Parts: sequence; structure tokens; C-alpha cells
Amino acid sequence: MEDQKFLFGAQPERPEREFELPKGGSVTVSRLQRARHDTQLAVMRHWFYANYEDPVENTPYESAEGGYQYIWGGPYDAREELEGEFGGIVSDEVIQELAEELSAITPYWSGNSDADDSSRQFDEYLFRLSADSSAHAGAFTNSTLNIKRLLGATIEAADRQLFLRLLYANVITTLETYLSDKFISSISADRTLLRKFVETTPDFRSRKISLSDVFKASEEIDQQVKTYLSEVVWHRLDRLIPMFRDTLGVEFPADLKGLFTAILVRHDLVHRNGKTKDGTEHVLSEDDIRKLVDKVESVVSCIESQGIGGTQSLSPEF
Repeated sequence: MEDQKFLFGAQPERPEREFELPKGGSVTVSRLQRARHDTQLAVMRHWFYANYEDPVENTPYESAEGGYQYIWGGPYDAREELEGEFGGIVSDEVIQELAEELSAITPYWSGNSDADDSSRQFDEYLFRLSADSSAHAGAFTNSTLNIKRLLGATIEAADRQLFLRLLYANVITTLETYLSDKFISSISADRTLLRKFVETTPDFRSRKISLSDVFKASEEIDQQVKTYLSEVVWHRLDRLIPMFRDTLGVEFPADLKGLFTAILVRHDLVHRNGKTKDGTEHVLSEDDIRKLVDKVESVVSCIESQGIGGTQSLSPEF
């Protein structure tokens, strides 16, 4: 009945739309229309970066799939998005000015990865990517063969150490990829293994759930596992060894001292520009790369020999 008094009379005024200001507060559409040129640019820029980001920041890149995988939404053209939001409010000239500034950074933009549900989407993406990887050992072998082949590439002497550092770090990355794909695909294909993972992982075992939340927890368990595994550091062998043992019944080789040392070296190469904590620089040789490849191959061979998820040949035909 309250709404009927507006049927034949004046409608109630709706609040005017507002945009956030970079330093806090907001500005209405009518005020933005009359605002100075620099204020209009600042408001539009603030709005754009709240909703979009350069894909290089957080968007997965898969060369085999054609480049960036726009899991946050996109690709977006800066001018189109600005016109859709500010057309009729700000002049075309001002929109074009900001569009050119943004397009100089990147021609195509991703949705903001900090937006609602983005972390869930990323967990889903990573989990699906690993779960769909079936020929783990074959992919691993291809990668190590490529690394060995690159050792024979002709590189300027001044660039040789940098080149060897990249290859050394990539050997560890190749092992990480194999371990994550192997583990995730195994538990995603077998609910018994998924249950065993939850029951044996300390982070899950320590959680207290009231009886009234049991059904809700059960419904959310898949997403909880995906989130957990997306945050695992797959070169932390001290954590992976019990995960593989308790969930998959897989043992790692007994002697991993050399590999643990190599992982520490890789940390220095990636995070300290090739130097140790005391400033000593790592000097690598081709033989160091070959020995490291041998170490990671022995780990993969050991795991594959135990047959979890189906044994893959380490020597595929090409």
C-alpha cells in the first residue's frame, strides 16, 4: 500500500550514482561531470585499477594453450571498458587520454584477481590443470631432455653463468611440476585416496568441527583440499615425503641429502641473485646441471616404480 501513492504522483528520487575517490570518499556523477580534467583522470584510473590488472601480475600463462589463460575474466580493452563506465559522463577526449596511457602498459587487461571468488577460481584452475595431466613421467622426461639439449647451446661466455642458473632452477621446477601433477591427479581420481589425504594431513586432523557443522564440512571438503594443495610448496620435500607416504603409500629414495642441498642452491639463484646469505656467489658448471638432473630422475623413477595411478614409461617414443 505504501508504494501505491507514487502510482499517479511524483516518483521518489533515487540516490545519485557515485564513484570512489583515490584518497577516500566519493564523488557523484554530476560532480564528476563538472570536475577538473586531472580529477576526472584520477577517478577513472582508480576505478580501472580496482577492476582490472595487467595479466603479467597474476594471470597464468600457458604457451601450449595460446598464451594467457584469463581465469579472472578478459581479455579486456581499456578504452571499451572506460567508455562503458564513463561514456556520457566524461568527454571522449579524456577517456581516450587514459585509454592510451593504459594501452601503453598492455593492450589487453585481465579482471582483478583480488575480486570476489578469484582465489577460489584460481584454486579450481590449478587443481584442474594438475588433475588433467595424465602422462606425468613422460612430460617430466621431455623436460629433462630439453634441459640436457640446451646445455649444448652456444652462449656468450659473459652470459654463460646466467644461462646455467636458469637451467639449474628449471630442473627443480620440473620436479615440482611432476610431484604436484602426480599427487593431485591421484587423489582427484580416487575418493579413497582423497579421504586418506584428509585423514592423515595434520592441518586437517587438527581442525575441530561441531556436530551441527558435519554436513556443511562434508560438502566443502573438495574445495578445502583444492585450496590447501594450491598453496603447497612442491619443493618442500620435508612436507611432501609424509604426504606421499601416508596418502599414496609411496616412499621417496632414502638418500636425498644432495637434492635438499640443490633446493637450497636454487633458492639462492632465484631469490638472492645467485649468492648465499654470506654473499658468496654460486659458480655452476654443465656437470652440476647433469648431476642435478640425475638426482631428480632417480626420485621420479622411484615413485613411478611403485605404480600409484598407473606406471608411466620414463622413455616415451618421440
